[in-house]
Amino acid sequence: MFRAWSLLSVEEADRQFGGNLGYEDVLGEKYIWNSTVAHSRDVQEGDLIILKDGGWVLGLAWMDEIVSGPGRKERRRCPQCGSTGFKPRKRHDVRFKCSPCGEEFNTPTSETIDVTVFEGHYGRTWRPLDTPMPEKTLRNLYGNRSGQQSIRPIEPDGLREHFRTAAGLGPRWWREDGGVRPPINGGHRQVLQKARVGQAKFRSHLLERYGACCAITGAQPAECLEAAHLYRYADTPNHDLNGGLLLRRDLHTLFDRGLLVIDTRTWTLRIAPSLHDYPHLAVLDNAPIQVAPQLRPTPTYLEQHLALATDGWDERRLSE
Repeated sequence: MFRAWSLLSVEEADRQFGGNLGYEDVLGEKYIWNSTVAHSRDVQEGDLIILKDGGWVLGLAWMDEIVSGPGRKERRRCPQCGSTGFKPRKRHDVRFKCSPCGEEFNTPTSETIDVTVFEGHYGRTWRPLDTPMPEKTLRNLYGNRSGQQSIRPIEPDGLREHFRTAAGLGPRWWREDGGVRPPINGGHRQVLQKARVGQAKFRSHLLERYGACCAITGAQPAECLEAAHLYRYADTPNHDLNGGLLLRRDLHTLFDRGLLVIDTRTWTLRIAPSLHDYPHLAVLDNAPIQVAPQLRPTPTYLEQHLALATDGWDERRLSE
C-alpha cells in the first residue's frame, strides 16, 4: 500500500505564517520543504501527493525523486514570546498578531538557522485539475487534525475515489507496480541544487538536433519551444537525447497531461476526445509528427506515455 500526503503550497504557507520564510516551490514541477516542517523526513519517493492552496486542491502526482542537502532559512519570531506562530493581517494598522501570546507588532525579530532542505520532483506525473476541488471534500481522509501543517498524511484509497474521474486517471495510473508509479528507493539523495543540472544544456542539444522545430507543428520561434523529457528523469539523469523532443509550450502542457500522444506504429498524433471540440487542435489528430525518421526518439518512451494517457481517456468516457 502506498502512502499519500497533502502539501500546502508556498504561497498559502507564507500567507498563513508570517514567521516562516525561504520556500521556493514551482507548482507542477517541484516542492521544497525543510527539516523544521512536521513530517519533513517521512515523505518518500513513490508516495502520492496532492497540492493545495487557499482551501482548494490543485492537482496530484507521484513523487518521483527527492534530493536533500544543507541550507539556511530565515525564521521570524514574535518579539514578545519568541513564537513563529503569528499571522499577517490586512485590515489592521498593526500588521502582525501572535497566536500563542496575543502580542500585536509590526516588526518581528529575525534569525537565520541551519536546516536540511528537501527538494521533491513530481512534474512527470503532475495532473492539475480542470476545476480545483474544495479541500473540505477530503476532510475525512486526513490522518490528523493539524490543519495548519504544510505536510499532512492523507488516506490514499479515498483519494483514488475522489480523483479517478475528476482528473481522468485510469487504472494504469494507480497501479503500484508496472504503471506510472516510480520505484521506491527510500531515503533522500544528497544532491540538492544539482538535481536538474544540465536542463538548459539538454534543451540546447535538442535545438542542435532538431533546429527550432516543434515535433508537432513544425518550425516555431525558439523562444516558445520547451524540452520535453519522455522518460523519468531520476532513472536517466544524463539527459538521453533519444528521449527528448522540442514542443511548443502549450502543446507540451497537453502532452504532459496525457491529452496528446504520439503513436509510434504510424508516427502520427492522437488527441484526447475532449480536445475534438477545438478546431485548431482537432486538425492535429492523425497528423504526422514533424521529426525526420532518423531523428525519431526511442519508441518505448512514447509507447508508455500513450498507454497511460489513453487509459485516462477511457476513464473520462466512462464518467460522462
